[in-house]
Amino acid sequence: MTKSYRSLWLSDVHLGTRASRASELLNFLAEVSADRIYLVGDIVDLERMKSKPRFCDLHMQVVSEFVRLAKTGTEVLFIPGNHDYEFRNLVGHELFGIPILMEAVHETPGGERFLVTHGDLLDGRIRQGTSLERFGATAYFLLNECEVLINHWRRSLGHDYLTISKSIKSKLSGAREYIRRFETFAAELARERGLDGIVCGHIHKPNLRRIDGILYANDGDWVEHGTALAEAPDGELQLLTWEHNELCVTVTPGAELLAA
Repeated sequence: MTKSYRSLWLSDVHLGTRASRASELLNFLAEVSADRIYLVGDIVDLERMKSKPRFCDLHMQVVSEFVRLAKTGTEVLFIPGNHDYEFRNLVGHELFGIPILMEAVHETPGGERFLVTHGDLLDGRIRQGTSLERFGATAYFLLNECEVLINHWRRSLGHDYLTISKSIKSKLSGAREYIRRFETFAAELARERGLDGIVCGHIHKPNLRRIDGILYANDGDWVEHGTALAEAPDGELQLLTWEHNELCVTVTPGAELLAA
């Protein structure tokens, strides 16, 4: 039975690259429904496609599914990220019936208001006054390419998907510091805007917690984690993971994990 939500947030699908877990996303979308879906950036990796396009039929099916949803009653909103930033030139317009926004403010049934933005606007703040460099994009893509090849071999042998880049990044002190600063500055941005929280993507690290009273929610990605943020009909926020071809609720607000 399809699980129904009030809202759903997805980002960092990176269609157009071999790293995109498009088939798993399609299976996920077949199991959930929502009144509103936010596409929070880096849905299509236009940056990567300039040098090595890999837009296969599965990737087109994902795009077609979002268009189909938009035409059949789901409100689909697209907020471009840094890998599909060219779409920011179309802010204020629609693409196949899907409005393109620079950012949005989402209001819960309880009246809380959250900024919805991809998150790349925080990069300058994060590196300012530190020795942190731009996260090693070249090394990261090489990791993803290796991951895709290894998992193609594993699947041919009947084994489950094995995430490699996620494990390596978790052991790098620079990456951990980048994530910590990103989450802190994201919460500060929401506070500066007079809002109760922020929903974003960008760093491929799903999370849901409160930072000094501000809700920080990151919907993760469909390269490493296979996650989405969902809002239940009563306004409860949940982090969802598509794992072993099943939908799992990994974190629910109100738990101790949300403590600052």
